[in-house]
Amino acid sequence: MAATSPTSPQLPEALTSHAGYLSVVMGQRSQDRFETAIAQLELRPIQYDYLATLSASGPMAQNQLAALLEVDAARIVSLTDELQARSLVERTVDPGDRRRNLLSLTRAGRALNVKAARLAAVVEDELLSRLDPRERVQLRALLRKALDFG
Repeated sequence: MAATSPTSPQLPEALTSHAGYLSVVMGQRSQDRFETAIAQLELRPIQYDYLATLSASGPMAQNQLAALLEVDAARIVSLTDELQARSLVERTVDPGDRRRNLLSLTRAGRALNVKAARLAAVVEDELLSRLDPRERVQLRALLRKALDFG
């Protein structure tokens, strides 16, 4: 019978020193926890991204939203259909270009976005619980810089 090691196996430094690996692990943990948290609102993360973007930006064209979220335009159409069926978003004809629609949040969409944003903050607080407030600010700044998010 083989002897057991008194210590638990550790991830190799080749992984724990690799920013890509660390980002993927953090992203997976964040995604899993956030999906669970917003399921009670009958939302998926991409739907929250959609609502949060319109909340911050105001009405915008479908193709602009697709580009901003880095999502295929056809996916935005199906998301819009889903959210419109729940009376969370509305399409209106762009007065500046009647060939395109503008997307905007309804009152219900704004209210749901606020609830989801609160849950997002709780999830982030749990994920970053080992960091002090200054380190959290620094982490966000470094991630925005690495991702070229300005």
